[in-house]
Amino acid sequence: MKHKIIKVLALTSALLNSTGKAEENQAPKPGITILSASEQDGFKKNYAEITLKPEITHQKGEYKLGYYGSFYRAKNTPGAEIDWMTLASKIRAENDDWALEIGRSCTREYAGYLYAPTTTSFDNQGMIKGTSRTYTGTTLAHKETGLTLGQVASDTRMTPTHWDSTLLGWAKELNNEWALHLQTTGGRKPLSTLGATLRWQPTQETTLVAEGLHWNRETTGILTTNHKLTEDLTLFAGVQMTSPQRGKLGGLATAGASYNLGKGFQLVVSAQQKLGTDKAISALLGIKYAGDFR
Repeated sequence: MKHKIIKVLALTSALLNSTGKAEENQAPKPGITILSASEQDGFKKNYAEITLKPEITHQKGEYKLGYYGSFYRAKNTPGAEIDWMTLASKIRAENDDWALEIGRSCTREYAGYLYAPTTTSFDNQGMIKGTSRTYTGTTLAHKETGLTLGQVASDTRMTPTHWDSTLLGWAKELNNEWALHLQTTGGRKPLSTLGATLRWQPTQETTLVAEGLHWNRETTGILTTNHKLTEDLTLFAGVQMTSPQRGKLGGLATAGASYNLGKGFQLVVSAQQKLGTDKAISALLGIKYAGDFR
């Protein structure tokens, strides 16, 4: 078993947007969210990543039109260098009842990294392996029932002739404690997925999210939880396991705490272990920052 003594993890994020009370006719509101992270492995290479999320919206009465993007790049990542990837690039038209989306997007509602966040590296693993898969196509969602129906492509092309798979989803807050998200896709070409996310919040201090997904001949399960001890101190834990149809079982586990330092800064301390054949253990010490600049 390998032991890595310390990894220093730094996460910075800046949010540039404009806010205001909805008026009858609002001017377009541009903004961009920048998320960046770096991880130093001893005296070895620095692993870095960045996500750019541009957004522009225009609202008139109950009708709202917007463009939403998410573009990701990683450098010196373990195993490979990832060039710019388009995670989302879509136009969304909506009113109080319906939402129509066209473009590159994904189907994630109650993910663990949103409701029970852990460390940056574990949450990134959850985004990749959890019940979220990017797709290209068009979807229509009914807000009251939480039902989504769409026609999507089994590749990345926007041409409607490539939209060969049907997407069906349902996301619903069942009550104050439970929320559920189901999704499936299938068609003539192999984009078949079947996934479920369950969020349980028994108290205001405790949140648990369980996810399961079968996609591309792999089955993945994720479990994350948060417990707020005080107003500033939060304990967290998470485990992710992936079982391929052919190949070796793998995964990642983490446990630790985050402390609110104030002014948007958080201190994160965690132990992390790879699961499967490579059972390396890491200790992570990190600083997170989130700011809202107008």
